[in-house]
Amino acid sequence: MIGIIKGWCEGLIVAIIISVIIELLIPEGNNKKYVKVVVGVYIIFVTINPILKLIDYDFTFENIFDLETQEASINLDTDIKDVYILGIEETVKKEIEDLGYNVNSVIVRVDKNYENIESIEISVTEKEGNTINVDPVIIGDNIKPKIKYDDITKFLVENYLVDKEKIIFR
Repeated sequence: MIGIIKGWCEGLIVAIIISVIIELLIPEGNNKKYVKVVVGVYIIFVTINPILKLIDYDFTFENIFDLETQEASINLDTDIKDVYILGIEETVKKEIEDLGYNVNSVIVRVDKNYENIESIEISVTEKEGNTINVDPVIIGDNIKPKIKYDDITKFLVENYLVDKEKIIFR
């Protein structure tokens, strides 16, 4: 215990001596007050650090700045991935409109690594003048007829490598 206190006192004395030398070397002017603030923070850090070690708290400037950098990196990464998905949705919408449909909405879902498309939900309507393929309706059946979009399905399967079952029309 005495060794810890002795090391703390030696560190504090060295920090004070270094701070006095720095303050003597800095010329008078506007920057001197900023240097005094930095030196004061340094002395506070040297004073508090052994106390934090006793309560087993890892307090270093590297860890503080690294944490902020990681959070900013995660936020930036998420934003880039969102833009990536929006780009896919806009591209799919444009390409389906080029096939002759009105596209109301496109929702693309990808896996957690953003490598594969898990599903595509599309809300489309026929443009005027196009024919609609409808399954035959059985009289007495309450099921609504389904409109077939075979050309859209084929296009998405070939170009976006999505399983036919994962393409949902709304």
